[in-house]
Amino acid sequence: MRKKVIALLLMGSMILSLTACGKPAKPNDTGNSSDSSSEGEQAGDSDKEDITITVASRYGSDVPDEKFYRQKVQEFNDMDNGVKVVMDNIPTESDYLDKLRTSFANGDTPNVFIEYGGSRVKDYVESDALVNMELYYKSDPDWYGSFYESMFGDLQYAGYDGIWGAPFKSYTVSLYYNKDIFKQQGLTVPESWEDLLNVCQKLKDAGVKPFQVGEKDVWRFGHLHNNIVIKSLGTEAVAKLADRSLAYDSPEVLKTYQLISDLVDKGYMGDDILNTDYNTEKSTYAAGKCAMRWDGSWYVSEIYGTDIYDKTGTAPFPYIDEKYKDQAQGGASDMWFISKLGKSDAEIEASVEFVKYITSQEYTAENNEVASVIYPIKFTPTDKTPQNPMLDEIKGFVENYTSMSTDIQNSDPQSFMLDTVRNALQGLAMGNTPEQCGKEIVDRIAEGSE
Repeated sequence: MRKKVIALLLMGSMILSLTACGKPAKPNDTGNSSDSSSEGEQAGDSDKEDITITVASRYGSDVPDEKFYRQKVQEFNDMDNGVKVVMDNIPTESDYLDKLRTSFANGDTPNVFIEYGGSRVKDYVESDALVNMELYYKSDPDWYGSFYESMFGDLQYAGYDGIWGAPFKSYTVSLYYNKDIFKQQGLTVPESWEDLLNVCQKLKDAGVKPFQVGEKDVWRFGHLHNNIVIKSLGTEAVAKLADRSLAYDSPEVLKTYQLISDLVDKGYMGDDILNTDYNTEKSTYAAGKCAMRWDGSWYVSEIYGTDIYDKTGTAPFPYIDEKYKDQAQGGASDMWFISKLGKSDAEIEASVEFVKYITSQEYTAENNEVASVIYPIKFTPTDKTPQNPMLDEIKGFVENYTSMSTDIQNSDPQSFMLDTVRNALQGLAMGNTPEQCGKEIVDRIAEGSE
């Protein structure tokens, strides 16, 4: 399949390189931004001819930071700097990714687009379809230095020197705990896995659920396993699992399944976890009926301004091997990439100018006023930024992390692996052994390689 995609990419590139000339035609804006095409056209009414670029994303108008993005694109167009942006916004992820894949297959790509790194983007890198951003970073060290170094992991690919995009959004997975319960039980926040097990047992002995996991949503064990792998084998294990130099049924990886199985067997994960979903997990914690949960930094914005926010503390996910203490799940979630398929040098330069604008410290500081989350960019908050001590604490974790990785299977060359691993991990809650979990995964890999 990959060979077919690459062949289509190369064919599209050849066709467009023969036919491309001057200013490209404006594509139709789709999705939740039916008005954005007219926005670009109105802003483009100028005596001079502008370079028009198409920017594709999933950003609608309902989420505060996405509404802010659309506002800032209009401001960029109003600058009259010779570059005009036409937005192509499709909020539904599957529809967006399908359209993006099709655009690469037929060679009619947006100039700039959002993706998440991983194997899909690596296909584009292998096909010489993307702009290598490394030279632009070297020519503007202040811009490069404004990003946290740990955010570039999913923008680099083994065998392909360079940095292939720019981070835009980010997250990390942390441990959250009920401060009142911990105080009542005389508990110390766990730093290591051994600490966590001790806390869990003390809570259970006191009749308090350590966790109530919503494993009906399979990504809950998926995120747990990501953290266990990273905290025991390091982020380097992510690449090894992807290139199969580390097998999913190897002794090292079987131990990671065993840790999850032990948590289930000891009753630390809560009741009826296969019929409990993510929202019920959160409501159980909010009601004080369990002591801890792990989740992304987005959880802070969900509880901000509520009673449970004041009762909640946070800490890095406990380490298993101390040498990986400063590694974590997280990193850049949304990333900007620039296509060079059939694009003129002027379009590419305009695209870089837009990406630098949208990832600037100034943009981020203003965005932080309306959407206080963690960002991949260093910036100084303005006096309009809401006070959020918990988020500040998590930002401190991120600043000290030396390496981060998003979902492990995001880097896998076989696109079915995310669902495969998550479903196999769910089997641990059904009584499957670590060996059965590993076998289920490697058998599926073998099927997909045939």
